[in-house]
Amino acid sequence: MRILFPLFMAVLFSCSETDTGEATETATQSNDKTKEELLLLERKWLEAEFVLDTAYISALMDTTFISISANRISNKQEELKGIYDNISAMRQDSIFLDSLKLEDAAVNVYDNSAVVTFIVHTYKKEKGRPTEKRTRFYDVWINRNGEWKAVSSQGSTLTHNQ
Repeated sequence: MRILFPLFMAVLFSCSETDTGEATETATQSNDKTKEELLLLERKWLEAEFVLDTAYISALMDTTFISISANRISNKQEELKGIYDNISAMRQDSIFLDSLKLEDAAVNVYDNSAVVTFIVHTYKKEKGRPTEKRTRFYDVWINRNGEWKAVSSQGSTLTHNQ
């Protein structure tokens, strides 16, 4: 009996390690999928700005959304109007966005919230001349009822090459 007890404990311990390892691997895979999902939402948000799809952007924002800039803090409606006015003014001045690229993306997930940071390069033509703008974003997301919603965004222009 004394010989069987240590053997039984060794088998039990090795099974529990396997289960913990599998649980950790599953959690890591889930976390990776969440990170991919959030980066895709960020990209779709930026693409929606190109085509003035503020309805899509609005659906990504929580009702408590705030945007932080150097001059002010805007609520959801003010931010959506600002996006629309900015892109509309660019179009009137013959400035058209061509493409974008994300770099240095980092996503940190904390249960039902996440912080996403990245630099976006936007390429456009201003009166026929190509230009590039680099902006660093810091966005906070929450997961409500299985859906990610943006609650805060802050963008800082790094460079604007003309």
